[in-house]
Amino acid sequence: MATSGDRFPLAAESNDLTPLPAAHRQGLAAVTVFAGLSFISSTAVLLYLTGKIVKWHIRIRKQNRRKPAREPTPSPIDLSLGLSQRHFTRFCPHARAQRQAGRHIPKKTHPNQFLVLIYNLLLADIHQAGAFLLNAVWVGRNGIVVRTPACWAQGWLVSTGDLSSSCFITAIAVHTYLAVVRNYTPPQWAVYVTVVGLWVFNYLLAILGVAITRNGQGVGGLYVRAAAWCWMNIKYESYRLTLHYLWIFISLALTSILYILIFISIRKQQPSSNNTNHFESTPFKGHHKAFLLYPVIYVICTAPLALGRIATMAGVDVSITYFCIAGALIASNGWLDVLLWGITRHHLIFRGDVDSEESGLNTFTFMRTPAGRTYGNMVWVEGCSAAAQQQARTSGQQPRDTERPSFSTHPPKKEAKEAYDSMMMNGWGKRRTGWRPLLGRQAGGRKTTSQESLGRPTGGAGEYRHEGMGIQMDMVTTVVVERA
Repeated sequence: MATSGDRFPLAAESNDLTPLPAAHRQGLAAVTVFAGLSFISSTAVLLYLTGKIVKWHIRIRKQNRRKPAREPTPSPIDLSLGLSQRHFTRFCPHARAQRQAGRHIPKKTHPNQFLVLIYNLLLADIHQAGAFLLNAVWVGRNGIVVRTPACWAQGWLVSTGDLSSSCFITAIAVHTYLAVVRNYTPPQWAVYVTVVGLWVFNYLLAILGVAITRNGQGVGGLYVRAAAWCWMNIKYESYRLTLHYLWIFISLALTSILYILIFISIRKQQPSSNNTNHFESTPFKGHHKAFLLYPVIYVICTAPLALGRIATMAGVDVSITYFCIAGALIASNGWLDVLLWGITRHHLIFRGDVDSEESGLNTFTFMRTPAGRTYGNMVWVEGCSAAAQQQARTSGQQPRDTERPSFSTHPPKKEAKEAYDSMMMNGWGKRRTGWRPLLGRQAGGRKTTSQESLGRPTGGAGEYRHEGMGIQMDMVTTVVVERA
């Protein structure tokens, strides 16, 4: 972009460089390759997510046009036996058909928060990759020419791309810290305000640079050659720091600190490997060490160029080879983000729905105990009654007698005992013909059955006559406890 700065001469280190020396040509070619890889991969995933979000919005609009939900038909389950309905997880075919045909469950109207953040990170990576992809112009021309649209555009994209990428990597770190360490999910409006605020902040700093310097009036231009490519004029060293690198260093430090705190928090939650008793140890909360690569890759890719610029401001002579290597690293942010986030949170990005409850926290823990509970999740399973089975068969559905859902933990002893006592006091002595007892597994993995406790032998091998008080079910249910 030509300006009135054309009348003012530039220093040799900021002026045109034609033809390119061998170090410049080879280094800029490598930077261009990595930038092109980042640009293509980030754009491809961004377009995929855009299509996914558009389809989700269309589906939500169609669902919103449906008739209001109908009242569900009365449940065939007898709830007068003393247990609250909130304790039941139904697996019977009649109940399933009832839920599908009897009522419409509306979808959430907002997308997953992490997906929103990763979407904007990809957009920032495209900015950054586009800046370094413009080095192909200098390689093609065999020279870096200042006061041209390509030079000004590269300087602008370097300023906005580097900073926006750092901002959204830090935003993801903050979101992850709140979810993992603080067990807090911010409201959806807070995520949207954060996204808009970060983009406004990013572009505001770039616009301030142009406005304050009047686009470099009096010094030959704002965006000129800065070592190996175009960026802010060396005459504006203080603006380089306050409008750009200060915030990148803050982002580097904050992101590293947050992931270290996440790692420490997860380590504290992991029980001793010597404790094998499920009911005497704290719940196992394993972690995926791959998440430590997030801050490592960000620091390795971003810090070298920032440190090189600071060294230049301090009067150190930094070689072109160093700048080209640092440029190749920071230009790799895009494809490395796609690779790392795609591997560690691939289900959320590529397989899960836009409004999925999935937050990607299985990257850090494979099991999280609910707040206020000591021994993991409590799951209640209820089999269908004889009437429900008959109704299911009449409607053409076959009850799945061999269904074997599995769960991660036993219910806590105290809660299980209270529920059992409640059932006993409310007359669960009535015999249900043709039901099988509940099966379980102990913490050591040995299978136990409730046959011996619910009935007495009738003489035949494996035959029991169930009488008196007991729990009998339509399904065989297995409960598995996973230990470190």
